[in-house]
Amino acid sequence: MRNKKLLWLIGMLFALLVVLYFYLTTDFEEVEPLNNKKVEKVEGVQISTDFNTNTFTSKEEPHILKELQLCDTTIQWSDDLNRPSCTPNFFRVFPLKKGLAINQGCMVLLKAGVNQFPVRRFVVYEREGKELIQANGFIGYPIEFRPNKQSYDDVVIRFFERYQGEKYFYNCLFTWKQGRYQYVCCEQINDANIKSEKQKEVSAQILQILNEKQLVF
Repeated sequence: MRNKKLLWLIGMLFALLVVLYFYLTTDFEEVEPLNNKKVEKVEGVQISTDFNTNTFTSKEEPHILKELQLCDTTIQWSDDLNRPSCTPNFFRVFPLKKGLAINQGCMVLLKAGVNQFPVRRFVVYEREGKELIQANGFIGYPIEFRPNKQSYDDVVIRFFERYQGEKYFYNCLFTWKQGRYQYVCCEQINDANIKSEKQKEVSAQILQILNEKQLVF
């Protein structure tokens, strides 16, 4: 009886040593689920939204802001959010398309609080005839531009909402199609990647939230 018990204890000790060896010698970050195919991700350009370091790159940007009537054209510089000057401390202007003059198409990021609007807005314009026409509007801000073969870069936009007292951030991909940016999918929630097998379902739910909360317009 004692011999059986001793053999059982020796067997358990050996099993524990094997498990401990496996744990200490395995790099778990490199272990991937079986049949998990990697999706190739296009390297993009990360976007800074720090208006304290923002600058204009040409004289065209203030002229565009004046044309869009987003700022007070009678003052040279202001720190008043309710009376913003056409300056980089309130606005950041991006070209809409490679090779397209910025006065023919642009994207404008507005600082939170400008003109009494509490959060950042991101608005897309394209010229039709003599006027810059709004193609898209987002209650959010761009965090990444990604090269696209069609020359209009894809854009990842970060949205924010509160639900039952909790904060949620959605990083969503948009691509240019039929004259405007159109929703593709949601890639991350609170900076955590969405599993590939759940992305279609979750992306549809996030799009419904964006529409219901009027975060896209």
